[in-house]
Parts: sequence; C-alpha cells; structure tokens
Amino acid sequence: MDLGGTWRVAAATEGRRRTFHEFDHDDSRWREMPVPGHWAQGTPDGEGRDLALEESVLYRRRFEGPSEAAAARSEHADDTTGGDDATSVEDASDTTGSDDTTGDDNATSVEDASDTTGSDDTTGSEDASGGEDAGDPAGGRGRRWWLRIEGLAQQGDVWLDGAYLGHTDGYFVPHELEVTEQIAARPEHLLAIEATCRRFGDPDNRTLLTGALQDPELCGVDDLIVGGLWRPVRLRSTGRIAIRHARAVCAGVSLGEGRDRPRARLELRAVLDVPGGGRVDLRTRVAGAEHVHIHHAADGENRVEWTVDVDDPPLWWPHTLGDQHLCDLLMEVLTGTEVHDRRYFRIGFRSVAMRRWVLHVNGERLFAKGANLLPTRPLLGTATASEVADDIRAARNAGLDMVRPVAHIARPELYDAADELGVLVWQDLPIRGLMSRSVADEAGRQAREAVDLLGHRPSVAVWCAHDQPYSRARRPGRTPAVVRRQGPSWNRDVLDRRLGRVLDRCDGSRPVVSHTGVPPRLPLLDGTTSELWFDLHGRRAADVGPMLARVPAMGRFVSAFGTPVDGDQPDVIKTTVETLRRLKYRPTGGFLLHALADAGGADGAAADAGSDGTGGGFGVLDGLRRPKQGWWALQEACRPLIVVADQLPESVRSGDRLDLAVHVVNDTRADVPGMQVLARMLGPDGRVVRERRWAGTARADDCVLVGRLSAVVPLVAQPGRLTVELTLSHPRGPDCQPAPVVTNRYTTVIV
Repeated sequence: MDLGGTWRVAAATEGRRRTFHEFDHDDSRWREMPVPGHWAQGTPDGEGRDLALEESVLYRRRFEGPSEAAAARSEHADDTTGGDDATSVEDASDTTGSDDTTGDDNATSVEDASDTTGSDDTTGSEDASGGEDAGDPAGGRGRRWWLRIEGLAQQGDVWLDGAYLGHTDGYFVPHELEVTEQIAARPEHLLAIEATCRRFGDPDNRTLLTGALQDPELCGVDDLIVGGLWRPVRLRSTGRIAIRHARAVCAGVSLGEGRDRPRARLELRAVLDVPGGGRVDLRTRVAGAEHVHIHHAADGENRVEWTVDVDDPPLWWPHTLGDQHLCDLLMEVLTGTEVHDRRYFRIGFRSVAMRRWVLHVNGERLFAKGANLLPTRPLLGTATASEVADDIRAARNAGLDMVRPVAHIARPELYDAADELGVLVWQDLPIRGLMSRSVADEAGRQAREAVDLLGHRPSVAVWCAHDQPYSRARRPGRTPAVVRRQGPSWNRDVLDRRLGRVLDRCDGSRPVVSHTGVPPRLPLLDGTTSELWFDLHGRRAADVGPMLARVPAMGRFVSAFGTPVDGDQPDVIKTTVETLRRLKYRPTGGFLLHALADAGGADGAAADAGSDGTGGGFGVLDGLRRPKQGWWALQEACRPLIVVADQLPESVRSGDRLDLAVHVVNDTRADVPGMQVLARMLGPDGRVVRERRWAGTARADDCVLVGRLSAVVPLVAQPGRLTVELTLSHPRGPDCQPAPVVTNRYTTVIV
C-alpha cells in the first residue's frame, strides 16, 4: 500500500513536537507537500520555499487502513461472537497475489500489486516467483504489517496513531517498523514523522553522513538542506515470519570439474523475525535452479547465512568485454508449504578482483576508464528516472567502463542502468573530509546497510570507505599538503580501517579501498589512489608525465583529475588520459575523471542550485547535460584504439632536437594485424620536417612502442608553430589501401 501523495508539513517547534503525533492536533494551517520529495523544493505551485532552511520538519499523513485489515477486524468481531465455527482471520482476508514489488531495488512487498503502481524504481523482477507453487506470503495465521520507509534524509522519529515506532538514520537506508497492532486496532490511521537534517557545519569536523549531497564543493550550494521523505513510504504485509534484512552477493565464478563449465557461488544472508521459533525453510530460485536451506530458528531474531552454487550460469560482463546477462533471484521463507515472506534481487554472475590496482572481471583484466558522478541534482529526489539513467548512458557513449558516485549512494535507477549497460561502479560510502569521532558506530552500521542494498548488483565492482580524509583548510600553509598528510590521522588510520574491515567482512567478493586521494606515506610508502590536479596551482598538464616518471606510485590508480576552466579542458583531458593509457598496467590500473557532469539537471534543479546550472564545474557536461569542450576530447582520448606520442614542450627553439616515442594503445580483446602508423613533423609553413612509417600488429589489451620520431627543429625567421601529426591506418577494401582509423595531433611554439 503506497502512502505517498500529499502530506501535511510544518517547521518543527517545541510546541508542535509535543502534540503533532496526536489525532486531534490541528494541522489545518500546515502546508501540503508531495511525498516523495524534499521540503526544500517546496510545493508544485512554488509555495513552501520558506521551509528550505529548516533543519527539522514535521510530517503528518492520515490514511485508511488496507482493506485486508478491515476484513480481519470484521472476522475477529464475528469470531468473538459466533462460536467455534468462525473462520480464521488470516484465511478469510487473504486474497493478495504473490508477485508484486515494493519498489525497493532489492526487496518486494507481498501485498496487493495495485499498491505499487506508479513506482519509478521497481526492479523489473516481478516474474521471479519461479512457478505456480510459490505460495501466498500473506496467507496463514499471524498476518503482520510493516511500515517501510525507503529513504528519509537524514534522521527521523516515527509515530503511528500516537504510538512511537522508532528512530531512523541514513538517507539511503530503507527502514521497516512493525505496525501490526496499530493496523488491527482501528480503520483510520495517522502517521507522523519528525525529519531532521542538519546544516553542513565545520568541514574539518563533520557529523553528517550525507557525503556529497551537502558538501558545497560537490553539490555546488552552500547550506543546502536535503531533508525529507525523498523515497516512497509504503505499508506491506507478511505472514507470521518476516525477513527483516536480506543480502545476496555473487562470491565469485570458477570453472567446473571439466574446466569448461563455470560455477558461481552465491552468499546469502537473511535476518528473520520468528515468533515462537521452530523449523524454517529458506528457498531460493535463480537461473533455473532451486535450493532449500533448513534452519531451526530460536524465538525472535535469527541471522542466517548460507551459500548456493549455480552450475553453468550466464555470465555478466562489462560492456567492453561481453554481454550483460541478468537473472532474477527469489528468496522465500516457508514453514511447510506456507510462504511467509519473500525478497527479489536482480543479480548477475561475475567475479571481480583487484591486483596491483588492476581490475580483473571473470579473470579478464581491464584498464578502467571512468569518471566521477556528482549528485544528478542538488536535491537527489527531484531528478527523474531518465535523468539519473542518462548519466550512465553518457558515460558509455564517451567510451568509459566505470563511474564513481563520489561520496554518495545514488538513486536505484543509476544502478539499474549500470547493470543493464555493463558499466562498472566504484561505490563510495557517503563519507568525505575529516569526520567527527562521534560518527564511527553509525558509519559502520550504514556500511553494512550499503552492502545489503547494493551487494547483489553485478555492476558494483569496488567499495570505497572514505573520500579525501584530510583537512579542507582554505589557508595554504608553508608546509606542502603532501608533507602535512604524512602524519597519523584518526580518520585515515582508525575510522577508515574500521570501515574497510566492515565492508570486507560483509562482502568479501569485491576489493575494498579504505580511502582515496592519500599519497604514499612512511614507513611503507604505500598510499591509495592519486589525484592529479595539473593545470591548477601553477602546474601544466604536460608536467604529469615527468612527475609520474619520478614517482610511479602516483600513477597506480588516479581517482580525480581535471579542470573547471572550460577552455583548458581539452588539453588537460587529452594529456592526462593519453599519459595514463600509455602507462597501462605499468603501473596504471585506470583513472576517474572529475567529473562527468556538473551537479544540476533540468531547469528546476538549476533553480534549486541557485544558478543556471551551466558553468564553473569540473564536468565535461554542464548541469543541463550539454557538452563542454572537454566532452569531445574525452571521447577521442578514450577510443579503444589510439596512437599517441610524448608530449611536446611548451616551446622549442630552432636547432633543438626532439625525440618522441610513439605508442599504439589497444584496449580491445583481439590482435589487430596489419596496422600502419605514419608520423610527420611539420614546420610553420606546413612543410614536412621529418616523416616515419611503421607497420605491424597492435596486440590485444596492450600498449606497444612502435618507434621514435627524431628531428631537429627547423630555423624560422619569426615565431611559429611546430606540429606533429600521427595517423593509424588499417588496410581495407578490395584494393587493400590503408584507411585512416585514428589520428592525433600535437603542437608547440617555435620561439
């Protein structure tokens, strides 16, 4: 049963807090606001903006209980007056189907399918029941009702019919609270929620676990309040036994006995609420296989973990390596033939590992070309499903294999699109900068919730606990930042290691990175990913090559680079990407451009951001998803097959000798024989100073040095341009004439 729609809202005051959860509280002067939504966005007619700066807002929603509960009350009344022949409440009232979804991306409701119509985030796995004998989860005795809040930013206290239900924390975490007694007691109900979302506060002592959503550097807005019921609110029912939490992870794929058939292992976990205890069967159906795990439950909460092996499963691959096969997984809890509760997952069978910062998917290594994703809109819930998914399509169209929702967990539509389009996801927790010690326990809990929410997603390839765990001090000190970050830090050395252990313990199938942007440190001189901010702070993009030659560890994996200056983006992107691809696997495992698109979206989002959404950001697409100059440079630099040369100096003099190495980088999975490379150096007047030709095979998934172009800079009467042109050709057609495949061009100034 969907509880979205129009709610009554008002700013929280001490007087309202005392009575707002009571039936007779007068809310006639409260504003009406849609749910899902953020209170900062106001109402559709533009009113309610005065709530945008409130840190705490009260919500009220009156609703009629589900028809099944009304029938149950009627049966109960008959039972108390009609003698021993009365029909069971549950048996008489249960007419619901068994294949409907809740709209959560890893869980489904067992209530009537009509309650979920209009949802924009269903998994598409409604047919995953696996057969006609799936059973009726709402049938049998002991029907229970649960209030499910899919997403409340950031904290909430919940009442139903004047009774306090509990507390929620975590903007992305689905919460379920039992309301069986309240639903059974009366036909009309009042749901009241106090939602709280604090301001950003001190950047060097953060207490908010909202990550990028409220970080001014990433969301582009100061003092943004993202609070609200930004995801659906629903009422669902189960039988006597309920699945409170569920997790499904593909632990890996290995070859079978004959080494010609793969076998996948699923690691499953369920937290069950079993009143009275007893034998419980956990049945799973996936890829045509059925498995039953028997558990003898104690009274109350039971945590059950088990594994399921699937023979010869269809494999999921990144789009550059293969097809994206997805399967529906159904998890049910039964006693005898009675199904009490079920969860659905859309899963893909694949293994992922990281060795020396190089990703391996199903045993195949992959040079990761990726980009960071900022929140689709400053208020994440205001983005449409297509806007969220379009960022994944744009990444794939740019030739990228990976995206990183930097310091936030995104909308379900993003992960749906990544699963379907074969784009890997480097997944951050919503933790950035220096965090307060007070967040440690809650951050650990939310790390576990993140695995429950996303663990079944084949596209999620890497977990990352913390983005940039260092000070954001605006005043530069005398000591360079790289030196200041050598000392011990509670964030890096305590919090991040703790979160890394939590992620690894909950999901050992994926690599875990404790933090990003931490340079090599004593005593091991081992850091994590690097951030190469060249073309900023007085450094040229061409300096990235010499720097990586001096400190190769800085090029193992680059988690951020780029520039907010639109006119400089082509040179920065071209130079950095070509340099890193030339160092493919020796030592570079991949890169992430910062960022694919600026925070923004449609006109409404730009208005929320307080700007036109078009300028000043690091993205190669602006806030309205229009290409900047860097977009075309990114597409060219990320082609599967490229030819590159050493970067030219900023200027040269007549008589200088240039010696440039020429490489061909092939990211495809096949050798390309018969390739021909033409390198020419042209003077200011267009005359050829030097020309070289090479022919051979571009080996699969490799970077090949094809030769060197050496020449003396010609004498010129006045300053002019020196140009190096590269052409990669392949014989085609009936006459086998070379046809250009890729070209490249470099220029410098002769002074």
